[in-house]
Amino acid sequence: MNSENDRPEQAYRRRKFIDRRLRDFRKQNPEIARTFMDFWRATKHKSQLPQKYKELIQLAIVLYDRCESCIYQHIELCLMAGATRFEILDAASQSVAIGGGIVYENLAYIMDALDYFEPIIAARNK
Repeated sequence: MNSENDRPEQAYRRRKFIDRRLRDFRKQNPEIARTFMDFWRATKHKSQLPQKYKELIQLAIVLYDRCESCIYQHIELCLMAGATRFEILDAASQSVAIGGGIVYENLAYIMDALDYFEPIIAARNK
């Protein structure tokens, strides 16, 4: 059994697995993949919403959807975009308000990811 301290690493390995399998999909379905990725990239361009808010919205969505590896990934992206712990927790609370108890339990991943990534991002920004 894996220890609780391994959870961020497990999420990272799961994300790498997903990325690898999506590369396989892209090779076999290039038109569909390209169309989706073009749209996804367009959502990352400068717009009326600052990047930090876009990341917080995405975090709330993946929390609602209960995608554990996505939660870790989006916590890191939120922090990289300049979101604070309290902004992240506020966005997570909005997701819980809509999703209820099932989403509430996944706040454990939010807390774990924050504890893991905050020192890493802070060190990068020094």
